Amino acid sequence: MRVLVTGANGFLGRHVVAEFLRRGHSVRAMVRPAAKVEPVRLGWAGAVELFRADLRASRDLPAAFDGIDALVHLAAAVTGGEEVQFAASVVGTERLLAAMAQSQCRRLVLASSFSVYDWSAIRGQLTEDSPLEADLYDRDGYAVAKFWQERVARRLAEENGWELVVLRPGFIWGRGNEYLFGIGQTAGPVEVVIGPGRQMPLTHVENCADVFVTATERKEATGQTFNVVDGHDASVWRYAGEYHRRMNMRKWRVPVPYWLGVLATRVVQKTSKTIFRGKGKLPSLFVPSRFEARFKPLRFPNDKLRTALGWKPPLDFEQALRRTYEPATAPPAAAPAAAPAPAPAPELTHA
Repeated sequence: MRVLVTGANGFLGRHVVAEFLRRGHSVRAMVRPAAKVEPVRLGWAGAVELFRADLRASRDLPAAFDGIDALVHLAAAVTGGEEVQFAASVVGTERLLAAMAQSQCRRLVLASSFSVYDWSAIRGQLTEDSPLEADLYDRDGYAVAKFWQERVARRLAEENGWELVVLRPGFIWGRGNEYLFGIGQTAGPVEVVIGPGRQMPLTHVENCADVFVTATERKEATGQTFNVVDGHDASVWRYAGEYHRRMNMRKWRVPVPYWLGVLATRVVQKTSKTIFRGKGKLPSLFVPSRFEARFKPLRFPNDKLRTALGWKPPLDFEQALRRTYEPATAPPAAAPAAAPAPAPAPELTHA
């Protein structure tokens, strides 16, 4: 199979490219025009064709799809103001998919996010059937952009008869991205851990990459939406402790119950509205809906991944810790115990 991967040199992207290569596929990696790409450093053991383009401005995007069987769209802005994130993630996606519509490529695997869910409305466990965010513009720019990016992809996939797979990863962690904002708040030598007993929707970057490649290969994934989590039961308290210990950081972990944290955000928000008559702008941590999206204690099953694709994470939590913190002695993409054989290209084209 010949695959086009956007955001190929990003944290997730470089592992996705490496896993495609490991399974014997051909990869065209789309990167920004000024990006410095060192295949060895990125862990790309095979030949990769680079395609340099800015999704917001480049005019030659149709050429990126020449001979391509599947698009894996990972590119999105995670920093910058709301307008910047919207332009990069939504407008960029519209331009990319307009170019795809001019090609023979009919399979699209989209990286969405847990941020599209309505965390305030969810109780107990978060699954693919959980409600999406209803009060979207009370959330941050990233959540707004990912919500609209997914909507654009679904609309264009339906209009063009594409084989769409939407993957929503939780917190992606690994070497180079060890600290997660879902832990709590750092203040000097103190690490405030919100809801210390709760689980985070964790997926190690190598496990996450394995899902993206499997979903691209497997016909059973067509038309489906999957939450991408490893299913390990490590608590946020343990995760923070492993991070501090393995990074040789001296931090005092201070546990704060979730209910106390969310109560504090509501008091701060109400006070702000009273004093500034609703015009005050609060830090993200003190906006209740954003606080819930980072810290709400829920369960995050990956039953659909396991049943529909027969997937299980190649790395368990202990293995993932070693891959993240110990000196690298192996290629960055972990080999699954029994990887499915790549589907031939004709099975991936739209009938």
